[in-house]
Amino acid sequence: MSRTLLAAALLPWAAFAQNSSDPTSITIYNRVEQPLTSALAPVEVITKADIERRQPRSLVDLLETLPGMQFGTQNGGIGQQTSLFVRGTESDHVLVLVNGRPQAQMVNSGFDFSQLPVSNVERIEYIRGPRAAIYGSSAIGGVVNIITTTQVNNAQVGVTTGSNDYYAADVSVNQWVTNTTRLQLATGYRETRGYDVVSDNSQSDRDGFDSKNLTLGIEHQLNQNWTLDANFNGWENNLEYDYDETYGNSGSDQNNTETHQFDTGIRYNDGSLSGQLNASYGEFKSEDWNRKDGKKEDKSGYWNNSYATTRIDGLTQYQYSEQGHVLAGLDWQQDRKLSQASGKALGSRDNTGVYVSAFHTWSPFSLELTGRVDDNEQYGTHGTWQSALSLALPEKHRATLSYGTAFRAPNFSDIDYAKDAETLQPEESENWELGFSGDYQVFDWQLNLYRNKIDNLITSNDYYQTINSLENTDVLIKGVEFVVKATTGPVRHTASYEHTDIDDFNDGGRQLDRRAKHKFSWTGDIDVAGTNLFAQVLYVGERNDNDFSTWPARELVMPSYTIWNIGARYPLTQNLTLNGKVNNLFDKDYQVAYGYDAPDMEFYVGADYRF
Repeated sequence: MSRTLLAAALLPWAAFAQNSSDPTSITIYNRVEQPLTSALAPVEVITKADIERRQPRSLVDLLETLPGMQFGTQNGGIGQQTSLFVRGTESDHVLVLVNGRPQAQMVNSGFDFSQLPVSNVERIEYIRGPRAAIYGSSAIGGVVNIITTTQVNNAQVGVTTGSNDYYAADVSVNQWVTNTTRLQLATGYRETRGYDVVSDNSQSDRDGFDSKNLTLGIEHQLNQNWTLDANFNGWENNLEYDYDETYGNSGSDQNNTETHQFDTGIRYNDGSLSGQLNASYGEFKSEDWNRKDGKKEDKSGYWNNSYATTRIDGLTQYQYSEQGHVLAGLDWQQDRKLSQASGKALGSRDNTGVYVSAFHTWSPFSLELTGRVDDNEQYGTHGTWQSALSLALPEKHRATLSYGTAFRAPNFSDIDYAKDAETLQPEESENWELGFSGDYQVFDWQLNLYRNKIDNLITSNDYYQTINSLENTDVLIKGVEFVVKATTGPVRHTASYEHTDIDDFNDGGRQLDRRAKHKFSWTGDIDVAGTNLFAQVLYVGERNDNDFSTWPARELVMPSYTIWNIGARYPLTQNLTLNGKVNNLFDKDYQVAYGYDAPDMEFYVGADYRF
């Protein structure tokens, strides 16, 4: 453990500020708790009850049916490399937070959703569309906040087993130890032998995965206004995969990643005035090597990359009346490259952001204005802003028009592999959105139309697969989303359809790779005789992709696919619940990314015991 990491561990612990079990309350919109209905942008909330019903083995299982989300890079099953595209943007255009804090992994790339353990996730909040005026760089496509705190006064043990020799065990405790202090512990382990994710090459072996995680926290109420809290999150993963035979036998086929994050904070709330001050430090390390005929200790072809993020942020909100509030905040973040493979230069850079926001309601209108200025040590000053006007219509309908800008400074990987690092520009976006919604007694719906113009998108149009090929281009994304949530008798339904059209101006208007124009999902569950039954269907349309085994790479179109998942939960006693799930019920043979087989039909059974 580095000296800096050790020093961070001695800070007062924190992150309980993110804990909110109320499904009608969110913190993701403006970093402060507010009613879900007051957000003037589409927001989705996944609660602990949703997670228990869906029984996900990974975050991909949990998120893939949400509107606007497509996992375009999914190189196999559990633990294999996975990246998320939100509303057609790049994987590093969605800002991923854990307990409200950016992750060190994003310093160099997009967040890998296969790596974070899902066992101790309490809640997920997801906002579609740019939110850079509040969060700064990277929030071009959306923001995902993963909250790991567990239910208060709860102790739980869970075990699961299933296909491909899958085993998992989890323990969590969250208890008040005094009238003013509570402690949290969550830990878990999972492993699978996996399967051969690339079946048509010379590596005819299973590609396994194992993961262990730990969460520790403490919260202390100083008095009725002031609260101190703290948190540690860490996980370590080991992954086997098939190396790219383009590079012969020198390719890597083993990976180890470690993530550690410490957070600390203090909050104040007296009703009309509230505020918070937070600090965090996180490290991400990834190592790749070739097993060399099973000799794991032989790390020839060794790759070692590690990054760190240090952050301090604070904000104050004043509720001047029931009709409105004003909010102001400041954040400072330092990103550092601690080690880098292939002799790439180490380095660090700071970013300081200041933002203000105001919200007011004059029935039937609501107006929000937010402005932010970021000073990036490497790429200068950038201003972003967000505005939204909402009109309450008769019979519980609402119309919302919003406009927002966003930017993303090139990360360390972009700079290292740019065609010309000196001319590489930050990405900038301009987004218009028109939304309509209706809220009825038995169902509600949302219709969103958006237009997102991204200038200087960092990508590669080099199909000869050369190393230094990243450059800027311009794209236009136009999309439609329709979401319905309904109850028909005892069955609860959630369905969504989305159409996403993406034009790459520098590639003849071709749709960006691995993003389908059409996606549909439906989720339903029902309680019968004390048992919860769950079903889910996901349709993903055709996508562009490339075959990099040829020289130059060959453009191709991936076929559409439809998969079904089902599950059941039964409370055997007041404390013991049995559960089971089948993924890919009809054993669909498909690939999300070209060359990487998706899992066949899988089954899982398990039990949870609450003390």
